[in-house]
Amino acid sequence: MFKQIDSDLIEKCLTQARQSPRKRSHFNLHESLEAPVQRLCIALIDGTYVPPHRHPQSNKWELLVAIKGISLLVIFDDAGNIKKVFEISPTGPLSAVEIPPNTWHSLLPKEAESVVLEVKEGPYTPNKPEYFAAWAPEESSDQASEYLLKLRKSCG
Repeated sequence: MFKQIDSDLIEKCLTQARQSPRKRSHFNLHESLEAPVQRLCIALIDGTYVPPHRHPQSNKWELLVAIKGISLLVIFDDAGNIKKVFEISPTGPLSAVEIPPNTWHSLLPKEAESVVLEVKEGPYTPNKPEYFAAWAPEESSDQASEYLLKLRKSCG
């Protein structure tokens, strides 16, 4: 069976993200959480907060490819300072970024909506609490929206 990322799938993901309290949705292209390669579409709606996190395992790189809209990939140092912001868009000039393992990062839409394809080595391993940055608020905390506003301003 051929798997396709077409306008219908993109719209389905965006509709789910619009309806989600987290303002994002995921659509897995891989068959199982044990698959050796994990592939998923991630739809992001303005106001979503992906807490800064990292994947410390040496095989847990991530490739993000822009499918729709403009997304900002924010890279942090160990103290929470922004080291780099990558603006990825399907029309470029930058369309994809591979994040090395053990790199603090977050992702947000620059516009009202964006969709990225994430590819990473499997199997899926849930994030442990220590994978999330102690210097950033938890997703469900009262400080999350304030931190997100500050992050947006810092990213330009």
